[in-house]
Amino acid sequence: MKYLIGLDIGTSSIKGVLMDEQRNIADTKTQKHNYCYENGLKLLNAEEFEDECINVIKELAKSTNGQVSAICASGASGNLMLKGKENSMIYNWQNTFDREIVNKYYANIPDDEIYKTVGWRKSYGFPFSAMAYLKETEPRITEKFDVMCMSIEYLNYRLTGKWGITRSMGTPFFMIEQEKGKYYKPFLDAIGITEDKLPPIMENYSVLGNLTDDAALKTGLTANTKVVLGTFDHPAAARGAGVFEENEVLLSCGTSWVALIPFNTREKPIKKNMLVDPFMYPYGNWCGMKSLTSIAEKIEACKKKYFGEISYKDFDELVAKSGFGANGLSIDVDDPCDLPSDVCQCCIARAISEAAAIKLRDMLEELNVQAKSIRIVGGITNSKEWLSVISEICDTKVEVVNGECAGAAGAALMAGVGAKIFKSERV
Repeated sequence: MKYLIGLDIGTSSIKGVLMDEQRNIADTKTQKHNYCYENGLKLLNAEEFEDECINVIKELAKSTNGQVSAICASGASGNLMLKGKENSMIYNWQNTFDREIVNKYYANIPDDEIYKTVGWRKSYGFPFSAMAYLKETEPRITEKFDVMCMSIEYLNYRLTGKWGITRSMGTPFFMIEQEKGKYYKPFLDAIGITEDKLPPIMENYSVLGNLTDDAALKTGLTANTKVVLGTFDHPAAARGAGVFEENEVLLSCGTSWVALIPFNTREKPIKKNMLVDPFMYPYGNWCGMKSLTSIAEKIEACKKKYFGEISYKDFDELVAKSGFGANGLSIDVDDPCDLPSDVCQCCIARAISEAAAIKLRDMLEELNVQAKSIRIVGGITNSKEWLSVISEICDTKVEVVNGECAGAAGAALMAGVGAKIFKSERV
């Protein structure tokens, strides 16, 4: 039996799956990140990050007798990593760097040009901004590192001794021309970086290399195990959930609810002002993403306001006891108002969940999506009440494929394609 390991390296944790050659998920593992804070910045120690990832791989590999054909890591890229001779830190993408400083480096690059080039609007937290900030605060920073990359490229380097990045993984790197698959010189010039200090750009499914002897020893695998390059997190989850075609919708429910929709041209999501990712390109569709930013945090704030500390189970039970429309009660999750003490708790719980679902429905209507169903991934898939509310409000069938494991499952499928075990990710 041949096995594949897929990693979904998220913002808060690493999720891993072990997949067999029949595409069955044989095992799953999760490891939380251990962040630290320095000068107000959220950081990961690079060695600790590597150990976390190695631990997940090792745990998944225990039952395989070393018969893992390939590993692929995808995930929430966007964390700046500067590989130097000394122990390095990883700058989390959630950091917001001083806008006045960063804007000096964006000054000669128009906002529309940024968007049309990298597919995302100007950011103050991703690697370009982090590097601009470090250049200003540590003028000799470029002398202290050999390679500028992100955390997943660093992991792959530690596994293989080789560097590589894909266009999809590189979207939040803010340095790559999506259409041409080349580093964009005006961005490099702005922060004083040359291409020899950046990972080579490669296509999806590329085999970066085999495990080094040291990596094989640490993971319990063999030097025959291949490392395959993956994608950004939501495109990986779309693969794991089987979302490939236009007007299919993936809803990834984490801190933010992100809708991913495939398009047959890049121009379509650009016209809709969506975040754009190369997705299957050049072998298939592009995709666009639109999010309800931090909606999960807003839901939790509402729950705390009206119920204090309440478990997910108890909240779901309240939702289930109230009918569609919450008996006319409406709650604004962005700005929840005070309610009389005699308002039915079941109606409050239902109104909170419907308010979030209405925001989703409005976003999809604004995008003019004609979807027959929505495939949902993330922790919310464990709640049949939430799935029911979303289905009712959006008047659309809701499906769950691989649930919380979709991102890691998508990465495992890409590992299989790269290792030539699967012809494609599609069944």
